[in-house]
Amino acid sequence: MKLLSVLSVFVFSAVSLTSYGQYYDTGEDPAGLKWLQIKTDRFRVIYPEKYGTQGIELTKALEEAASDMENLFPVKKSRIPVIIHNYTTQSNGYVAWAPKRMELYPTPEQNGIPLDANRQLALHELTHVYQMQSLNRGLTKILSVPLGQQFPGVVAALLPQWYMEGEAVLSESVLSQSGRGRTPSFQKSLKAISVEKGKMYRYDKIVNGSFRHFVPDHYQSGYQMVAWSNAAYNPRTWNKALALTGNAPILINPVNLSLRRTTGLTKRKLFMETFDTLAKAWNEEITQR
Repeated sequence: MKLLSVLSVFVFSAVSLTSYGQYYDTGEDPAGLKWLQIKTDRFRVIYPEKYGTQGIELTKALEEAASDMENLFPVKKSRIPVIIHNYTTQSNGYVAWAPKRMELYPTPEQNGIPLDANRQLALHELTHVYQMQSLNRGLTKILSVPLGQQFPGVVAALLPQWYMEGEAVLSESVLSQSGRGRTPSFQKSLKAISVEKGKMYRYDKIVNGSFRHFVPDHYQSGYQMVAWSNAAYNPRTWNKALALTGNAPILINPVNLSLRRTTGLTKRKLFMETFDTLAKAWNEEITQR
């Protein structure tokens, strides 16, 4: 009982901080907006009335993406609210879990990739939805009864940020004919470091950043690591990591334990193997020119 009380305090403290920060993103819509909604088996799409038929088009994009991803995340899926904010100048999106929802800012980017903006947003953010739904099992599901939707959000903190975003970028790239993972500009920073220094920065520097040197973000490094682990070992590598994390979040490092079982590597060793392989390939490519 004492443990449950401590967990409750931690959960609600964490969520209140997150919600406070998110208000300035989601609270910018004009107060006089009228809203419409579309309900499907998978989504409840809420959008401004003036967004018009584009709300229908985005709903179709979500449904198509969900169908394409059906077999990638073999878990029980429930309907999720999707809130569309079109009074912005930047394309963005995020998934929150208290209450669970997807928030989309579908303004096309000025320098975007050759992929429909709705399709890219749908694939990327749905990956995050299914990552979270994949955690809803075992001890996580049990503790979600007294603690609510906040608890899976706390459990998600056990997952590396590079994995969360790397898998989402991989979904964009595998399930479309474009996606950031297919564009040379997306890997140019990692490639430049590897070629200039002969190897990649150490794992801690890539994960935590640096005040002295430019460090590529976790989208770029995460994409390479997730893609390599799926290709070199098991395409279900991260499904298994999600399952173990959801079933037993009390483990100190469930992701490392799952990776050892599937690949024989830790997160750090996976990073080293991925970028040692890439550095060798990139340097050979430069030498042959």
